[in-house]
Amino acid sequence: MHFALVAVFQLLCCAHAYRSGQDRYWIFIILCFPGLGCIIYFFMVMLPTTSAERHGRTLMMRLVDKINPERHLRKLTEELAIAQTNQNHYLLANELARLGRYHEAIPHYRLALSGIFMHEAPMMLNLAQAEFATQEFAACQQTLEDIIRYNPDFQSSEGHLLFARTLGAQEKYDEAEKEFAVLIDYFPGPEARIRYAEMLLNAQRLREANEQYVAIINIAKRSRPQYRKFHRQWIQMANEKLKQSTIR
Repeated sequence: MHFALVAVFQLLCCAHAYRSGQDRYWIFIILCFPGLGCIIYFFMVMLPTTSAERHGRTLMMRLVDKINPERHLRKLTEELAIAQTNQNHYLLANELARLGRYHEAIPHYRLALSGIFMHEAPMMLNLAQAEFATQEFAACQQTLEDIIRYNPDFQSSEGHLLFARTLGAQEKYDEAEKEFAVLIDYFPGPEARIRYAEMLLNAQRLREANEQYVAIINIAKRSRPQYRKFHRQWIQMANEKLKQSTIR
């Protein structure tokens, strides 16, 4: 009886995927992973996309990534082969970056940044992030400076943090510290303080780094439970760094 129900559910999911024009990989997942594939498809495609379900969809997307991590990459590669457009280069670069293949993403970002998109700020920021990930720090700094040069009204806390980290990675500690001093006052969440503490550690300023970790923990204690839950990763990191410092 159990197997019959699974088979019926598979049939319903496959029919829905076919009739609604879903990507063919969904049928592959439904058929190759009976039960699990149907559950994934049900939560990600068949359920209405309410705000409460978006978190569940993100978790399901991560699960699908583990099963078939390059499902979008093949499609985007095919689309680029058909049409060498800025958008197709950019979408492929984003997918490569999402998969951690930053060295492959960078050439596509640079090809996307041409013509009327030559100084497109979001594209340039994604390029800078890929350059940072591949430790091309001087190139990253130049890209970030070009963003401001050509887009003086563009504002991004993520871009500002990346700029400070890039300066620190090049051991330009005085310049980086000036940026971090501004960042920690307005950046949403504790990541800016964590990155500032990392820079201070690299500059052999252990006491000041620990002060930033203590500040993160104290802010978390005074904040709402939602804040502590949302920023749990960084708060836990601050606690661990302080423990390691105490052990030394």
